[in-house]
Amino acid sequence: MKGIAMNWNTLDFVVRSLVSWFVRARHAESWIFRGAVAALVAIHGANWVFKYSGTIGGESGSIEFGTAGAVPDSILWIITVVCIALMLGSAVWAWIRYANEQKRLARKKVFVIEGRGLRDDDGSSLKSAVPESITGTRIDYMLDLRQRKDGVIVEPEDLLPPVAAMKTWVHQAQKGNERSDLTTVYGGLTAVPLTFLTGLLLDDEGDIVVMDWDRVASRWRLLDGQDDASRFEITGMEQAGAQREVVLAISASYMVKTEDLATTFDCPIVRMTLPDLQSSHWSQARQSELADQFLGVLKKLDAMGVEQVHLVLAAQNSVVFNLARRYDKRNLPRVAVYQFERSQERRYPWGIEMPVAGVNVARVIQTDEGAARFPERT
Repeated sequence: MKGIAMNWNTLDFVVRSLVSWFVRARHAESWIFRGAVAALVAIHGANWVFKYSGTIGGESGSIEFGTAGAVPDSILWIITVVCIALMLGSAVWAWIRYANEQKRLARKKVFVIEGRGLRDDDGSSLKSAVPESITGTRIDYMLDLRQRKDGVIVEPEDLLPPVAAMKTWVHQAQKGNERSDLTTVYGGLTAVPLTFLTGLLLDDEGDIVVMDWDRVASRWRLLDGQDDASRFEITGMEQAGAQREVVLAISASYMVKTEDLATTFDCPIVRMTLPDLQSSHWSQARQSELADQFLGVLKKLDAMGVEQVHLVLAAQNSVVFNLARRYDKRNLPRVAVYQFERSQERRYPWGIEMPVAGVNVARVIQTDEGAARFPERT
């Protein structure tokens, strides 16, 4: 089945490329050049002569016929000179356009941030998958959050500095450039808390092109699918009234189980659940709507007096990243995002408190002893 899927994707790419070539935009100088060539062919093709000398009906003779002289030589040469001038002019025009385009592209930069953490292999790079429609010099940054344990994180504290360093790198790379000349592309396979932290730190970097790993096709892919209008179903808000802390459980790819939450948390649970966990997440429009719902729930919790949110997500990397970018760091409650580990008795052994609501630096919360609690403010 995997081979069939890859063959279909190859065919789809070829068809899309051919269609793009046939319907590609042609500049004015191209049409002028083509028109001049056509005029030359037509005008010189109208002046032709056919001659034959030999035996005709048993007697020697010759035949000559054609359209020579149909177009006066003076007009013929004037049209020829004009067409040649147009061809040369359009060639110069095309060269100037090309030179200006190269200067424009030289100014444009594409920052490609790839997060790796769930697997220990190098795999296919995100940089090589960025579509040609995103123009500019590619500058890639590998956000390496692996601990050589093939997806198992043993020292989460050690992974916070690399994420902070990524933010610093982005700011340094942007210096001296016009914002309109910069594009940021993000894609990753990292643990949920680290993905959320990455999205939170990049939320003020303007428009970001988000890509995700297509496990079926084994390639990076844009969020270019259709919006199926599937939205979160929200339950448990009534239980959050007058509570200082709540768990917000978001189920977008797998169901967050109540029994798993009970191993770590002892506060009310608010749920945001997609009705079909198998539905496609490949729509940027749909993810934007889900992020709006997420923000709306957080605003309601804040209005109800909730001060601290324990956030548990079962979602694709791009969904987690886009939800994080919608979090209002100044006006919403404190939030910690937790890592799920099925093999451990306490299913959510650690989380990361995000740098929001007066918390200046992200920090790890260990839940090995007792229920999950936020550190006291210092």
